[in-house]
Amino acid sequence: MNDKLQLPFEITKITADFLDNTFNDYLRITDFLCVFFCMRGHIETSIDYKQYSISKGDMFIYTPSLFIHIISHSDDFSGIAIRTNYDYVVPLVNKAIDIRSQLLLRDHPYYSLTNSQCKNIEQQIRSIMKRIEQENDSGIETQRKKILTELIMSQGATLLYELMNICFTSHKLEPIVQDRGDLIIQKFMVSLYHHYNTKRNVAYYAHEQCLSPSYFCAVVKQKTGKTVSQWIIELVIVEAKQLLQYSDISVKEIAIHLNFPTQSFFGKYFKKYMGVSPNAYRKQFKSFK
Repeated sequence: MNDKLQLPFEITKITADFLDNTFNDYLRITDFLCVFFCMRGHIETSIDYKQYSISKGDMFIYTPSLFIHIISHSDDFSGIAIRTNYDYVVPLVNKAIDIRSQLLLRDHPYYSLTNSQCKNIEQQIRSIMKRIEQENDSGIETQRKKILTELIMSQGATLLYELMNICFTSHKLEPIVQDRGDLIIQKFMVSLYHHYNTKRNVAYYAHEQCLSPSYFCAVVKQKTGKTVSQWIIELVIVEAKQLLQYSDISVKEIAIHLNFPTQSFFGKYFKKYMGVSPNAYRKQFKSFK
């Protein structure tokens, strides 16, 4: 994501103008995880249709399966977004928490930080941003570039663990020992976020881990409470809704983007799970606005 240091995360300053013109594209469903901090002003948002009022010192964590809509914001809003890919995050998270705790983060995306927590996190973010800016403004030879990349990645890891500490302090959860099932789910989630719009066959994800589909499905259901198919459908439908609501591309183009064989097939798939056709869903949203 970074032309010079090739870091697995990026930090972006968010303004009111960014929310109006760029935010929805920024949150397009990918294999990224985002953490947003409000530094000034406030926004009203719904996350999976639950409304939140986010003001200075608050943060929310975005994962690809969440559906976010910005309802309104103050003109003086400013914040910081940290966007990172799952290939970087998962090995770090796996060292500390099991899949039950990881799913808790997905189900509880909003956190209000104390003054000391906010100050600590803000200092770490600004330190990383300053280091990236300094190094990218200077000439970097290949060997030193590798060292600096690892150095800044270690700063990112420290920040991640600080965020995890805040989340689990808030929800009073203690990390527990992981078992083989946790590792299966973690690998599945990473693969799913990479491939859900091209691979919708349960057998594909089971084969990746050299597991029988029946055993793989049983582990996913037991550990997450959802079937493999439900996880796949959820991500596909969320992206379809995002595209229908926040883009002007045609339903046919959305079907192609999501790798459906035809527009008709996509329409039937969407209606099966949403109860209305893609065009009707888009019209409903525009009428609501």
